[in-house]
Amino acid sequence: MRDGVKLAVDICRPIDSITGKVIETPLPVVWMHTPYNRRYNNTRDQLTVECYAGSASRLVKYGYVVATVDFRGLYASFGHNEGYNRGEWMSAARTDAYDITEWLARQPWSNGNIGMWGCSATGGSQMQAVSEASPHLKAIFPMSFEFDVYDFRVPGGIAGVRGADRPRKPGDPLPHESRDVLAATVDGDTDSLLLKQAMKDHVGTVEDGGYLPYRDSYSTLFTDEASQQWWTKSSPSSYLDKINTSGVAMYMAVNWDEGNTKPGPFFAFNNFTIPRKLIVGPGVHCDWFISMKQTGFDIVIEELRFFDYWLKGIDNGVMQEDPVYYYTYNAPAGQEWRSAKAWPLPEEQRVKYYLGDGTMDTKKTEAQDSKSLCHVRYDNPSQERGGVLVFETAPLTGDVCMTGHPSLNLWVSSTASDGDFIATIKDVSPDGVITSYNVSGQIRASLRKMAEPPYNYLGLPWHTYLESDVTPLKPGEPTELVFPILPISMIFKAGHKIRLEISFSTRGTQPTEPAPDVTVYHDALHPSCLTLPIMKQ
Repeated sequence: MRDGVKLAVDICRPIDSITGKVIETPLPVVWMHTPYNRRYNNTRDQLTVECYAGSASRLVKYGYVVATVDFRGLYASFGHNEGYNRGEWMSAARTDAYDITEWLARQPWSNGNIGMWGCSATGGSQMQAVSEASPHLKAIFPMSFEFDVYDFRVPGGIAGVRGADRPRKPGDPLPHESRDVLAATVDGDTDSLLLKQAMKDHVGTVEDGGYLPYRDSYSTLFTDEASQQWWTKSSPSSYLDKINTSGVAMYMAVNWDEGNTKPGPFFAFNNFTIPRKLIVGPGVHCDWFISMKQTGFDIVIEELRFFDYWLKGIDNGVMQEDPVYYYTYNAPAGQEWRSAKAWPLPEEQRVKYYLGDGTMDTKKTEAQDSKSLCHVRYDNPSQERGGVLVFETAPLTGDVCMTGHPSLNLWVSSTASDGDFIATIKDVSPDGVITSYNVSGQIRASLRKMAEPPYNYLGLPWHTYLESDVTPLKPGEPTELVFPILPISMIFKAGHKIRLEISFSTRGTQPTEPAPDVTVYHDALHPSCLTLPIMKQ
């Protein structure tokens, strides 16, 4: 790197099937900047390029060079790491992606057209690379990345204990020591001398910024002063101008059945102005093998089409298609995959379902005193009707297609001055089978203050989450909480019921003693309602 730090890189090049020799013709390069071991998965039984989401090793036979690079300060790379799997946002590392890209572009086996691939943290590292705008970076394929990192790490303002704050047992290896054991040497380092030298640099690694409960929290653990306001520093939403002037094309991907990384690509798609596409598939975080198994859809083919267009100049029509391609759960056979020209979908209707006494209905309640009471349980918060309030529609008379971002207006009071409120949407079949695809949202009541968002938030409620905006609940006083719920595309079949569960404990919730009593109001003065994005029939 420009500061002399050496990073470990693996390079995969195609072989001529007739001669058996490495092809010397300059080719485009697709690379991944990773905190998760450039060589192996955690069990060392598969190569990263083969098993990591996107399986870019399959691009090699189509005339691509594929490379993986360990973050500085991790595995076989030299240097100091702070922030672990978000460490690419540190000042000392921000230019690494630029330098790596330009180095790849200069190699004799490279034609100078560079792309990137990866998921989760390696989707985020692509965002960082675009914010630095290397002139040879032409296209990226980021999957399941954050757009606003606070919303991902501290969803709803419910801050949990970070790794830096967790107690460690005597004798337990430090995180960097556990990673170093799995590090792969570079070629020629037969005595592991380089690897041992790199490991010395890893002493003093700062895993994360610690407990940062507010959007404006500062970390005292990071030595990089510019990174101490971490949530802003590490969020792609902070670099919109740089990203939009980069000219780098993006094909963004995400899965429906994942957690708080889910909304990131949707917000990115609507805030970036560069050439872009969005695909949303079935399955969990970074797992496109599920899509392949269930539907035959192969994400690597999309990678190939996209990189062929932008890195090889092949006019294959990929950019003339609708920019949004998404999967719908429970759709009729052959109609699971759908396309759209925009997101949210133009045909979306925002339909309010008003809460009642265990019910939900599109008719606004006229009741003058209607409420549901719950004694919060921290020992088993998921136990139905034990620490959970349940609201259901009547059996549906026809199919209902929900595609988009739900939101919830919830009137509550509590015997405590604060509390966590979690909403989850589920599908209940006539025989009682309950299905959910991570369609949930949450809010810490004291951080309920809303404001105009600093970017296009798709019309959803946006919260400041600033320390100065903390507003405790007044015990027993009804207060409205408004918050978004993770997006989904699914069909509730006729005869099924739409269920909303309200619970009061999740990851990051700190139990209070005594456990509070919570009231959810659903009367004419306090019309709690769930707003669903329903498609016109």
